[in-house]
Amino acid sequence: MRKELNLVLCLITVFLGITGTVYKVRYEGGFLTCFREMTVCVTVLTTLTSAALAVLNLCEIRLGSEVSSPALYFFRLSLAVTEFLVPVTVLIGFLPFFTDHPVISRYDMAGMHVLIPLLTVGTFVFNDSAIGKVPRGKLLYGLTLLSVYTVSILALILTGVIPQNKIPYSCLDVRNQPFWYPLFAFVFLYGIGYLMSWVFYRLNLKLS
Repeated sequence: MRKELNLVLCLITVFLGITGTVYKVRYEGGFLTCFREMTVCVTVLTTLTSAALAVLNLCEIRLGSEVSSPALYFFRLSLAVTEFLVPVTVLIGFLPFFTDHPVISRYDMAGMHVLIPLLTVGTFVFNDSAIGKVPRGKLLYGLTLLSVYTVSILALILTGVIPQNKIPYSCLDVRNQPFWYPLFAFVFLYGIGYLMSWVFYRLNLKLS
């Protein structure tokens, strides 16, 4: 029943991911406008992964056994951590000293910023096959996708591919912000990311 439930949740995630991404592209228009955001990038990746996991769950149900892989485990852990950081950045945006508050009442925004992160974390914690005791150093793998996005988006900003008026997050505007602001943002996000990497690993170890 756990595998069947996870299969349903993966299919719901795929539906939300596809429809939300299509809605956002049509609403905002332009590849650069939409895919410069970590939210959209990780949503697309989560959608593809959830589709693959749905197939894997079908195979596991037919075989009557679980398929375990350290590479898949750490990839899913990284996906769960990155998805968790999406609503964290949204909540930070509601703080009073930010003037441009995010809107999450729209269909695509609610799916990408609330529902998909919850489904991703939930399916990882309760369903992914645990791989036993993991050294704390290896939990840094949970920050892989965040690091790939950070390096990629900074490279696009510094080379001028993404103009200043299209920079998705103010902390990434490293040329026009005091040095402490991007540094604080990166330390905060990576600190939260590593903490949640450990929390999700421990929860998965106990609950899966």
